[in-house]
Amino acid sequence: MRTHRSHRATGVLGLVLAAVVALPATASAADPWNGDFADFPGDSWSQRWGVVDDGRFGFDRMSGQDGAVDVFYGRGSSAPSCDDCPSEGGGQFYSDFTAAGRGDLAEARSLRLTYQAKFPSDWDFGKGGKLPGLYGGAPGEAGGGNHGQAWSTRFMWRNDEGSGARSADGEVYVYDPSMGDGYGEDVGRGAWQWQADDQWHTVAQTVDRDTGRIVVSIDGQQVLDEQGIERIAEIPFAGIFFSTFFGGHATEWGPSRDVHAQFRDFEVTTP
Repeated sequence: MRTHRSHRATGVLGLVLAAVVALPATASAADPWNGDFADFPGDSWSQRWGVVDDGRFGFDRMSGQDGAVDVFYGRGSSAPSCDDCPSEGGGQFYSDFTAAGRGDLAEARSLRLTYQAKFPSDWDFGKGGKLPGLYGGAPGEAGGGNHGQAWSTRFMWRNDEGSGARSADGEVYVYDPSMGDGYGEDVGRGAWQWQADDQWHTVAQTVDRDTGRIVVSIDGQQVLDEQGIERIAEIPFAGIFFSTFFGGHATEWGPSRDVHAQFRDFEVTTP
């Protein structure tokens, strides 16, 4: 009898172990989320990214190319709100971690967004422009001069004027609930320069909701570490704010000719 019970117990244990192994893997914040632009802007791509309807524009100026996305910016273009621009440029959408099946990332205390960007050698930086970053809260409540219980940390390039001017100064363009009105705040302006050399460059930002700390690295080298954002501890990560255009809201921000830039290999991880 003892031997019989032993065999039965072993059999039951085997069934339990088999069932556990057969369970589908559940993503956790320790697992990276990766996004490319295969099938852009099709339904499968949209579902993988968890793209929301609010705040989208410029998909007719964006095209998928071998997993990357090429973005067109017309001469003198700026934000969609521009009244005097001779052409249009750039594109934008909000992703949602929860809609993409990664609610664990939304609840993380700190996240790192990494992607690659390429500016061709004939790129014209104009006066300045936006690049993708992270955001929290409702889409549209932390950008374009709109403020709410939300935040965003898009990158920007800036073209300084005057003596000692440098083209393509990098910064993090921050919106957070501590700002009463107006537009965003420049954090770390000039800590690095964007390169127009027709090469892929890896950019990364880490945002800590508890401390407000923002860390930036370019091609693996840390270039910024600053407590640059406030009052976001209770506002979960929402997703990626893919936002790129010249501006500002006037044609003076735009390039002197039509230009293109490319983006690829998006990844979100816990640092």
